[in-house]
Amino acid sequence: MFSQRNQQNTEKPAPPEEPRYYRNVAAYRSYEEVLAAKRRRGRLRRGVVVCATLAMMGGLGCYLLIQEEDQGGEEPSDLMSIAENQPEQSQSDQSPALQPQEDSSAEGEDFALTVQPKPEEERAQEYPALVVKDVTGVVKKVRPSVVGVTTESFQTYSTGSTGSGIILSGNGYIITNNHVIEGGDNVSVTLDNGETYSAALVGADAKTDIAVLKIEAQGLQAAEFGDSDQVEAGEAAVAIGNPMGLEGTVTAGIVSAINRNMMVNGVSMTLIQTDASINPGNSGGALINEYGQVIGVNSAKISVENYEGLGFAIPINQVKPVVEELIEKGYVSGRPLAGVSGRNLSAMAAAFYRLPQGVLVDQVDPNSDAALKGLAAGDILIGVDDIRVETVAQACALRDGHKAGEMMKLTFYHQATGESREINVKLMEDTNQQSGYNL
Repeated sequence: MFSQRNQQNTEKPAPPEEPRYYRNVAAYRSYEEVLAAKRRRGRLRRGVVVCATLAMMGGLGCYLLIQEEDQGGEEPSDLMSIAENQPEQSQSDQSPALQPQEDSSAEGEDFALTVQPKPEEERAQEYPALVVKDVTGVVKKVRPSVVGVTTESFQTYSTGSTGSGIILSGNGYIITNNHVIEGGDNVSVTLDNGETYSAALVGADAKTDIAVLKIEAQGLQAAEFGDSDQVEAGEAAVAIGNPMGLEGTVTAGIVSAINRNMMVNGVSMTLIQTDASINPGNSGGALINEYGQVIGVNSAKISVENYEGLGFAIPINQVKPVVEELIEKGYVSGRPLAGVSGRNLSAMAAAFYRLPQGVLVDQVDPNSDAALKGLAAGDILIGVDDIRVETVAQACALRDGHKAGEMMKLTFYHQATGESREINVKLMEDTNQQSGYNL
């Protein structure tokens, strides 16, 4: 057996087979031939589309072919042959649309484009026309009620922001946006007649982006406010404000849409959309209907960058209760607050540190019920009312379903022990004095 294997190993291996050559299986094509094939396929596809279009148009294709025969031309077999049989045109003939055309309304033709005169006045009333209205009367009525608002910051020694405002009452109450005066140390108001006053902040609400100022002046021309619930898409809209510090700038358009749900500072708001130009500086200014009534407070803060014709305004019916609360109490009452400041812990960071994804707690109000029951900085909030949460926005949405003074269940992961805990906390009232807490 051993010798037999040796005998097999001593046999010489068979010589390798000569390489085989397969010809005419995939013939070589030059780059020009490939391009020509692509062009042919493109022409074929276009021809199919044209044929389908003519078939949908009914007898129009047949009519065109009959006209070709009547003019003495040869009857083409298909659309591809029509294109191939066309004589080679000179450069001046390649743009027939630019050449003088014969009158298509010649006598004897079956089809001609007929131009109708303008309808008579009686008939025109049946078709309401789009008319660009003169808004000078609206502007004269409202412009004295729109002011400029300038915010200065002593920390940066510069003007923080420039915006607009609306005179609420003759004794000096003025409505503007919260983001116009936010972070400022000194606020001044310039009236339409050029007079400037130092303004005191009565109250501000970041969630609705509304603030109320007060200047020591009497006899001011207050704006007339309209019912924003009656606003309809398509009606005229005029915006007055101070973009780039250009006082009393007027822009006009229409109401593009109503009841637009937008996220503003993590809060869902229902807004009026308009194509009237609203730019930085228009913030806090007036959006007006054709009757000179203020129907919204413009907010350039929520405009979308690189898009045109997308302006948004806070409906005046939403502004009214907020303004009343700010004047009476300085804040919007009844809003719940847990007294927790936190930030989102991303899925990547949670996986890296082997932690559950949720809200990483940075700070807890020492006077809050959450602090008294053991929630501390470094903990990770993972649930509210037995519902899994991973972001601050999700936790706030569940919190806003409660009222101040109610109990809310929090589930959190305690990093020191690696255990999950559950506590029931009593919600405080958000009085804008706890500005450092977002939950």
